[in-house]
Amino acid sequence: MRFTWQRAALVVGAAVLLGISLASWSGRPVTTDSIISMLIVGISLGSIYAIAASGIVVTYTTSGIFNFAQGAIGMFMAFMYWQLRVEWGLPAPIAIVLCVLVIAPLLGATIERILMRHLVDATLVVQLVVTVGLMLFFMGLALLIWDPTEGRAINFFFGTEGFSIGDTFVLWHRFITICVAIGIAIFLRLLLYRSRIGVTMRAVVDNRALAGLHGARPTRASMLAWALGSSMAAISGILLVPELGLTVEGLTLLIINAFAAAIVGRLKNLPLTYVGAILLGLVVSFQQSYLDFTGRWSTATFAIPTIFLFVALLALPQARIELRRPPPPAKILQPRVSRVWETALGMAVLWVVIFVFTRNMGTVSLNRMTLAIVTATLMLSLVPLTGWAGQVSFAQITFAGVGAFAMFNWASTGSAWGLLAAAALAVPFGVLVALPALRLQGLYLALATIAFAYMAERLFFDQPEVFGAGAGNRIERLSIFGYQFTDQRNYLLLCTGIFGAMAVGVIALRRSAYGRRLVALRDSEAASATLGVNLMTTKLSVFALSAAMAGFAGALLGMQRGTAGTQDFTMLLGLPIVLLAVIGGVATVAGALIGGFNFILFRVITDTWDFSWLRSLELLGPGLLALAIATNPNGASVGLGFLFSPLLPWRKDARQAFKAEMQRRRGPRGAPAPAAAGGAGDGAAAVASSPPPEPALTSEEKQT
Repeated sequence: MRFTWQRAALVVGAAVLLGISLASWSGRPVTTDSIISMLIVGISLGSIYAIAASGIVVTYTTSGIFNFAQGAIGMFMAFMYWQLRVEWGLPAPIAIVLCVLVIAPLLGATIERILMRHLVDATLVVQLVVTVGLMLFFMGLALLIWDPTEGRAINFFFGTEGFSIGDTFVLWHRFITICVAIGIAIFLRLLLYRSRIGVTMRAVVDNRALAGLHGARPTRASMLAWALGSSMAAISGILLVPELGLTVEGLTLLIINAFAAAIVGRLKNLPLTYVGAILLGLVVSFQQSYLDFTGRWSTATFAIPTIFLFVALLALPQARIELRRPPPPAKILQPRVSRVWETALGMAVLWVVIFVFTRNMGTVSLNRMTLAIVTATLMLSLVPLTGWAGQVSFAQITFAGVGAFAMFNWASTGSAWGLLAAAALAVPFGVLVALPALRLQGLYLALATIAFAYMAERLFFDQPEVFGAGAGNRIERLSIFGYQFTDQRNYLLLCTGIFGAMAVGVIALRRSAYGRRLVALRDSEAASATLGVNLMTTKLSVFALSAAMAGFAGALLGMQRGTAGTQDFTMLLGLPIVLLAVIGGVATVAGALIGGFNFILFRVITDTWDFSWLRSLELLGPGLLALAIATNPNGASVGLGFLFSPLLPWRKDARQAFKAEMQRRRGPRGAPAPAAAGGAGDGAAAVASSPPPEPALTSEEKQT
């Protein structure tokens, strides 16, 4: 029998589970009653995970879009059920019918009609950003409607009543949960294989265009799939509330459990998805029944689903090398790579502008400006990784936390060597994340980075030797040649200079042979491998580089805040950073700068106007902006560069491209349109490039 990665992952996972079980055994006697109780609770939890995961699988296999917002939709509908059932006093059956069969399907169909059908041909990064933005939007909307400071609860169906199996008492709620999961499984089987619309849905999965030619309606099938997915999210959220509690973050993170179950089914096999969900439920129930995590591992119980997800991802077969991606539509503006001197000039102008406008600025505004620049520095780490190499990562906040830990642990007095230590310590973590990237691509890699970020939060940052010691993790400001940057304005100017230097270095890297290899890796891994590019070393190196940049930014962030703790580097806090970087333009330096200032924009609005409806704007704002990325996949910096680069004296090409684009938009209907103009460059020199003119034909060619 050949030894494969899948078997290795399963062996390692089983060994880790066995080791944890032996080390954390609570001493509770293993009896028939305790085993039956564990099985009932595990199957009940697994049934909830299976319902949520089935919704993900149905929407993904029909529309090709992975719904990160599945858990948030379930959370929102659980709050809606509480509103109908508890606050307004409707009977439970009526409240369930309204939530599951009316509101949730309409919500899913609306999401598909407004957003998802326009993302079918979009890049993976755009699809992920839009669905993650949708998740943040629902979280912010729930916090806006229902005050999080008020306690809310939903009781088990039929309260504490139930029946007995031997000496084991079973709640009716858990029995109903298991029956509902079985009923949904049967319903999906009959729908997909015994109905015309089900055949249409499966045909759309195989070939959307061909199904349309044979009379199918792909948009109707996709809308139905999203309506079904939202209904299943609502069911899972309502059933989970009595077990977990009615909280925004807790119910939203149900999606991690659903991810793990869906990955076991490889996002297409519903029976395997149910098997994975039941297995995860049994693992969680086993931990609750027989294991006791205390001390340094007291938070490890929350990481069990992500560990399960990580092992399931590693057990997947190695992804085939991707072929060339289709070219972008001609109407979409494309970014242009600035020259190094243009970026240096732009960064110098930025430093002078900040120097002038902050002369009489108050401390609060200076703090906000510094946070924007430091966050832009963190977003800059995504430019080579995601913008050029096309490797999706949601773990940048983890690398930043590692950098802050290095600064706190080895240079808490502000030594400049701490910045180098922060970058160096983040490199091994980047390489560790890169290991799944050698086997996984696209969506699976994005899920692996999310799992890694959540595991690091629970298993690394919470340790007493890291941030778990308490709030005493003080970090002093940077000290260079005896001068300590305690003055906030001076520290802002220092961070601006550091951002500018890193931006110039990034552009120089992009214009080098290494930068061209990264772009080739993004465009076609197959072509890169054919031309002799070592895919393994290229991926490892770009992850290491990005992690070092993020660790460096994390040290600056720790010095800006003065403290460092787990709450500053959670996975959920890292999602808006990735979103805003993509919204700004993840392939450009200017996009990172725009993203950094957008990051503080909503905080400024919330602090300036003290209205209750603004309290969730820090989640609602990035979520709404992410929804707009569907119409501008290359980010705001490209559009802004197209508008303003013609004003630069040396950008004659930008003026020509702008004129050509305006003529194209004003041209008669049916007239041939020239290729879309280039978009933003990096730094102040936002650019727009026009295609080269066609060469004139010789007399011989004309005769031919």
